[in-house]
Amino acid sequence: MVLSTETPTTAAPASSKTASKSGADALTLILTQAGKTAEEIASLSTLDDADRMAENQFSGEAPTLSTLFGTGRARELDAGTFNPSPEVASTMAACIEFLMQRKKAGTLLDHEKMLFQDDTISGLASLGFFGLAIPKEYGGSGAKLGDLGPLLRALTLIHPDLAVMFEVHNFLGPVTPLLDFGTKEQKEYYLTKMAKGELLGSFALTEPGVGADPSKLSLVARRDGDRYLVSGVKWPITNVIYGGICVLVLKLEGEGLPKGRDSAMLVLEVPKTDSANFRMIRNRLTAFDYLWNARFRLTDYPVPTSALLGPPGKGLAQAFSSLAKGRGGICVNSAAKIFRLMAQLIQDPLATELKSEGTKKNKFGGWIAFRSTFGKPIGQSPRIQTWLGRATCHALASRVLGDVCFRLAANGVRDETMGMIAKVYATKALLQTAIHCYQIQGGRSVHVDERRHAIRSLGEHAVAEKNDWIENYIGENMHEFTIATVYEGPNPVLADVGAPNAMTRSLRTEFLEPIGLAEASGKFGWKEKASFGWYVAKTILGSFNPWAGSLDGMRNLTPERERWIRKGFRRNRVLGRRILWIIARYQKSFIEQSFLLGDEGGIFDQLCYSIASLTYAISLDKPRKEYGLIAKALDLEADLHLKHRPASPELYHLWAEIGRHVMDPKSTLYQDLIADIEVSGIPLDPRTIDHHI
Repeated sequence: MVLSTETPTTAAPASSKTASKSGADALTLILTQAGKTAEEIASLSTLDDADRMAENQFSGEAPTLSTLFGTGRARELDAGTFNPSPEVASTMAACIEFLMQRKKAGTLLDHEKMLFQDDTISGLASLGFFGLAIPKEYGGSGAKLGDLGPLLRALTLIHPDLAVMFEVHNFLGPVTPLLDFGTKEQKEYYLTKMAKGELLGSFALTEPGVGADPSKLSLVARRDGDRYLVSGVKWPITNVIYGGICVLVLKLEGEGLPKGRDSAMLVLEVPKTDSANFRMIRNRLTAFDYLWNARFRLTDYPVPTSALLGPPGKGLAQAFSSLAKGRGGICVNSAAKIFRLMAQLIQDPLATELKSEGTKKNKFGGWIAFRSTFGKPIGQSPRIQTWLGRATCHALASRVLGDVCFRLAANGVRDETMGMIAKVYATKALLQTAIHCYQIQGGRSVHVDERRHAIRSLGEHAVAEKNDWIENYIGENMHEFTIATVYEGPNPVLADVGAPNAMTRSLRTEFLEPIGLAEASGKFGWKEKASFGWYVAKTILGSFNPWAGSLDGMRNLTPERERWIRKGFRRNRVLGRRILWIIARYQKSFIEQSFLLGDEGGIFDQLCYSIASLTYAISLDKPRKEYGLIAKALDLEADLHLKHRPASPELYHLWAEIGRHVMDPKSTLYQDLIADIEVSGIPLDPRTIDHHI
């Protein structure tokens, strides 16, 4: 093993006595030695410091990293079963029933205000919707985080903005930060009001020009006696409303905190009106268009010091700890939208009798049955079958990934890499499916959704009596499918910066920083390099173990399922080996080279497919043939990605077979995933053309 022997080139050697034991200070020394500018160092060390502090707020080792560099345990990647308490199950059921009734009656949305109806919100509040994730001691239901995945899926299918509202209120903030970092007084005051729906929550991190790099925050709080005077802009912020509550992530001035460690969280009770110190303007968005999304400016706005959430200097760390839960929610939402997209093509949106007649006559129903290409229904095309089969595989894997994220967070485990995998994998799958469905629907996809626009201008009841409005769910909602790749961290940033940092942070702390500090103090660092070399050697040797990974505690293990799980563990150990080679090769310049781990087709991309296959195989505790085909396809796809190979004929045939199953009304996949999803009219359906001409 050849390790770097570079000598310091920029900074004068520092004595070991002046080298701080802090990881961030060590990183600063190493970056300075590598020739980084002060601004680059401040940005990188701030984010790294925040990540380290966020790690310290949780217990347990991230199971994804165990599969890369140690002995993974299958039961730690098990999504578990949906098993809410009777009270929580009853509240969820009542909320879903209430929302479905209002949707059917056309009273869910206020199309003039472009919001949910006031009595929709008040009705949900009375049913306990806003208190589901809040402990009973504060007036909530005390739902376990791991039991909320099915609720989010249902909310997404009723109206996607409902799921976003629930996620922002609970996972991003303020419920999660208050529970994790709030004082007893803060919890009792705010959470009880939030549980009743009296305060709707939001989370303000993003600023103009500050999204992926929150170390550049410009919103500032300056101490003034027993209050802070807050100045700056937040934009765009979802779910922020007048009279609500918003968690501000900002910087503190005048507290004597070092640069880069001066972030904080404040709880802002959003005023009910604008003033000289506060102004808010609602944004006009093409996604989340029935939610408040706004920009606001604070000018010396007074906030009591009692609103400080957690200790000074920890704001970014606390924000990062909340983001992982939000990414799991995005994963769950994306999976539900994939199923909705497929249902739009497979289900027949016309009357029940026509649907029945169509399925008997053509075997398949919907657009894939009556749109003909070269003399046969488009659903019989192998390409279309592979598209739908691949979407089914990715959607089911995404659903499991989201549930795993929730289960880990509920158990107090912060697996940041898993959160990023879940978010990136699911949103890429959603975007790919949306584009394919757009193409399957053809030129009709670009038609305006006349029914939607008419409802918004005339109202539900006026439009209900007419049958000649053209609908277009797929084309009109492309922004809904693409925004997921940006929300809570753009996918390229997570893949190129966030995930490599998360995957290697512990290794850098334990091995690279001691090497860098030794060299910065004028030494060669034999001991430190030997320690790293030994770790690399034993880890690489261990990666060749064909029995890698523990299956202790796993039930109903069939030979095939055990093989899929063990293959997943072996793939991850291979990826861990590749990560170590890159770290060993680049060492001090590793941060610049970390994109090698995350670039398209790189190690992080391969890890996404491997973890998706592994967690899905772990979730299959009952032998079901059609679901076994999906596990087989996911396993084969992960193998091919590991070898940098394109999809093979065998994989295409598997996808096509799965696609035929999901289109067949008699199949288990169709009944489980597609049958109950309500769909919209297809634009310019040839059977209804006389209505439009």
